[in-house]
Amino acid sequence: MKPIVEMLSPLAAAEPVVCEVVRGQDFGCVWHYHPECEITLVLKGGSERLVGNNISRLEPGDLVLMGTNVPHDYRNQHAVGAPPEEVEAIVVQFMPQLPGHEDWMQRSSMIPIRRLFQRAEQGLEVRGITRLTAARIVQEMLHVHGMKRVILLLQLLDLLSNSEELQEISSAVLPQPRPGASDRITLACEYIAAHLPEPIYVADLAAIVGLGKSAFSRLFKKSTGRTVPQYVNELRIARACLLLAETDLTVSQISMDCGFVSPAHFQRQFREHQHCVPLVYRSRVAQPV
Repeated sequence: MKPIVEMLSPLAAAEPVVCEVVRGQDFGCVWHYHPECEITLVLKGGSERLVGNNISRLEPGDLVLMGTNVPHDYRNQHAVGAPPEEVEAIVVQFMPQLPGHEDWMQRSSMIPIRRLFQRAEQGLEVRGITRLTAARIVQEMLHVHGMKRVILLLQLLDLLSNSEELQEISSAVLPQPRPGASDRITLACEYIAAHLPEPIYVADLAAIVGLGKSAFSRLFKKSTGRTVPQYVNELRIARACLLLAETDLTVSQISMDCGFVSPAHFQRQFREHQHCVPLVYRSRVAQPV
């Protein structure tokens, strides 16, 4: 099931930062994406959220920042014959470039915000004390408009960009080296992405970029935060999730397309990372709201 494109809110024409309360038997959305960044604060209800290739249970107070065009869905499943619990959430949407200030993100002082938006491409769960402070700012947004709401948004982004209590939700479809990584590591990552269905060996990557195996492994770990096998496996699982969600390929076909040595190995790796088998993941993504 491919995500659909959600059209811009009619409120976007009047407000640079749209802030709305969602209340009812469901969140009123489907598996979708949109060009706006989004902050969702769940006040009550809901059963699970889907962000990229991650499915997680919802709890009151859940607060997530999503970057542009991140596929997502919030659901309120309930037992057959039982009435659904009412949901309530505050949803904030905004473009990363504010109208009339399209170049503001290019200023050197905005590097932390640029990094925040980059991380938000995987969805970011806000935790701890940061979540409490952020939730208060989001709730304040409901009661102001125009520049006052923009000012609150900037305060919120500043808070999040300087916090260590944010956790990426989804695996990146194409994990990237950290900013400032060596051109050699960028070249190695591009090679991995282009040859994912094939066996990939550390010695071959080291030879491609002109380094010894040990030196390459150390530089790769420093630049990506992962060993080569971890990086390759994460990329394969992320691609498998995409194919399970958006195609009708069989598990065996996906296993081969993503470079796993066998369907059984694919099943084990997928369960370890996603805590369910591939067909269960596919059925959960495809469930109607």
